[in-house]
Amino acid sequence: MSRRTTRAALAATATAAALTLSACSSSEAPASDNGGGSGKHRTIAFIPGCTCDPYYSTEIAGFKAAAKAAGVTAIVQGPANFQASEQIPVLQAVAQKKPDAIVIDPTDATALAAPIAAAVAKGIPVMTTGNNVNSDKIFTAIAASSVQGGKLGAQELMKQKPEGGKVVFVHIKPGISSIDDREKGYRDAFVGQPQYKVLPNLYAGNDSATQAAGLVQAAITANPDLVAIFASNVITSEGAANAVKAAGKTGKIAVLGYDASPQEATHLKDGTLTALVSQNPYQIGQLAVENALKYLAGDRGIPKDQPLVPLVLTKDNLNEPASQTALYK
Repeated sequence: MSRRTTRAALAATATAAALTLSACSSSEAPASDNGGGSGKHRTIAFIPGCTCDPYYSTEIAGFKAAAKAAGVTAIVQGPANFQASEQIPVLQAVAQKKPDAIVIDPTDATALAAPIAAAVAKGIPVMTTGNNVNSDKIFTAIAASSVQGGKLGAQELMKQKPEGGKVVFVHIKPGISSIDDREKGYRDAFVGQPQYKVLPNLYAGNDSATQAAGLVQAAITANPDLVAIFASNVITSEGAANAVKAAGKTGKIAVLGYDASPQEATHLKDGTLTALVSQNPYQIGQLAVENALKYLAGDRGIPKDQPLVPLVLTKDNLNEPASQTALYK
């Protein structure tokens, strides 16, 4: 949540995800009634940031699996692109269906605040996963800590390049809470490390792998002593990997990719990416169902914020069971 729009490099994955989601919307019948202990059947809706990214297809899979196991009807409906202007109408349409609860990964912390409040005003409890929202109306937020992920990622880059040098963070645009938090963790990690020079962010505002590749390629050309790149999501990771390969810098520049899509895992194996930070979205999808059912059963002791610890993946630990579970599907 976090960060995600279509791109040519992931066309096959995006197409498969879109087909699985049946034009951005799906609903599954329950295996048995379950009302979180109430005996009443429940319907829970999930609105991902988009239907265009392996992170979300993996979170949806976890959500659906947990819903099926609990005997809950799962509604999944999301925008085609990671844009607030596309997600807000989806949220409004889902609220009209009057599910028992809504889980949403907000595309914009500010823009989604009022639409979420409107859904809550209709009597529908709402929780978030991934990205945050500037609202006190949600009953809980579950996400891998992006601040901690940014810090862990930066520490891994320093471990790979202990001699120091220039480092750069590839952002999308300010206002995406998860990526803003990753940047904060990244910058905090380099405080008191004078051997590293933190360059100004690169902003791939269109969330395009091609745009990110062009920005990274220009940064490599302008900074021959660039030693490390922190790519903040699946798309910028793809762009950074392509740029490093085109520049003949594979293995020479440490490149951390956020998330753990199939393409990123391939780049990790071939060395164009040297580390990944996984948010384990399958687990997040499962926890979303569990927490929604607890709330619907009357549990008001659920923490408002439930940060999870991200996992750093490298070639050295990629085959370990925990790493394999954390890879996106």
